[in-house]
Amino acid sequence: MIKPFAELSAAYHLLTPVRVAVLKSLGKVKVEGRWEAFEKGDEASLPLWLSEELRKLGYVDPREQELTDSDVGKYLMVEKGLKSNEFASLRERFYLEARELLKELREGAPKRSEDVLRAIKLEGNLSDLQRIRTRKIVQIAFLGGKVEEFADKLLPEERALFTLIREMLSEWSAEVLGSGELG
Repeated sequence: MIKPFAELSAAYHLLTPVRVAVLKSLGKVKVEGRWEAFEKGDEASLPLWLSEELRKLGYVDPREQELTDSDVGKYLMVEKGLKSNEFASLRERFYLEARELLKELREGAPKRSEDVLRAIKLEGNLSDLQRIRTRKIVQIAFLGGKVEEFADKLLPEERALFTLIREMLSEWSAEVLGSGELG
């Protein structure tokens, strides 16, 4: 049930623009339906998927700071300090970037023992952060909150979860109590 929403969120993130520095001239590239020339030294805004492919080939360098394991720890501390109806502002592509960071650390772990410890700590912090935010989402959905009230603080994946939980609770209530409303 959630898989299509997760896939849609991943596609959304891959299409979002990121700032890059052009390291080698690219000539003309079709971006968002129009042809643009990118020369060495330019700064450009490209979809994430394209910037990643060009980065691997050495043509561009991302201008946005990458998510680090210490960033995740900071987000966790902030989230723990907030009320049950408040959410910390996370990076728009937080879950996508966190998944990639964890994958990188796990792949490096057999070579470097410090990566094993970093991966374990990161996995724990991500699990705790996700659990706290999920608990808040479930509680707000149960109490009849509207996704619009929290849309600016919830990530696309979380908005999908909130909507699904809200719909399930309404359907359940309609079946069990004969009404579609909660609370």
